[in-house]
Amino acid sequence: MPSPVAVGPSPVESIRLVERYTRAKDNFKFTATSLPGHLIHLVVAGEVDQTCNGRRQRLSPGCVVWYHEDEWVEGCVLQAPWIYYSVNFSAPGLAPPDFEHRLRPGAPGLQERFAALHAAWREAESGERAWRCQSHLLGLLAEIGAHPGGPAGSPAGKLWWEIEAWARQHIDRAVTLGELCAEFGRSANTVARACVETVGQPPMKRLKQIRLSLARGLVLHSDLNMTEIALRVGYARVHEFSRDYRKAYGVPPTTERK
Repeated sequence: MPSPVAVGPSPVESIRLVERYTRAKDNFKFTATSLPGHLIHLVVAGEVDQTCNGRRQRLSPGCVVWYHEDEWVEGCVLQAPWIYYSVNFSAPGLAPPDFEHRLRPGAPGLQERFAALHAAWREAESGERAWRCQSHLLGLLAEIGAHPGGPAGSPAGKLWWEIEAWARQHIDRAVTLGELCAEFGRSANTVARACVETVGQPPMKRLKQIRLSLARGLVLHSDLNMTEIALRVGYARVHEFSRDYRKAYGVPPTTERK
């Protein structure tokens, strides 16, 4: 007989939006900022070429794309109609995928899960509606391989994702641990413990990983020169940027671009 499964609080605090969108025009160019919290799209039809986090993404039917905390997106609809499901929700204890894994193929049956969530969202207000929406969303997250970042909804998880969201919005600054502590009114030990519990890394290592991950996307998929990229991700000196990039990815950024 299987052993019991411990069921803690849900990582999802609230669901803010569930919608099915259609964009009817070919060659429709757009710029947008994703919503605060987590935002997941499932493409049902159409083709889109877009850039997010400095990475070029080709969206096609069946793929899932995940955004986190007000990310800048620009792109073009290559083949209309572009039809996609969208769900926006708050889950401070849920880790977003790394930049490299924000776009992924969807599993069979995922469109049915989105459709069921959308149908539940459009029901009349009731306690059962809230249960059904949460149930469908949790099933969807399990299907696409989401994982908690530390204890779901824990104070440490909430604190770190708030700090990380702020740091992403100030990605052009080489923020120090002292500045993080001053900004959020917490001690260095509290901030460090929250980061380690949530993502398994010290805070400065995590923030450098984010900066270099964005830089790698810009190196591979933009026309910015290395000085511009270095400044975009918070390096005042391009040789320091090149040194850290090589340490992270094995080659200097100029070599990887070639």
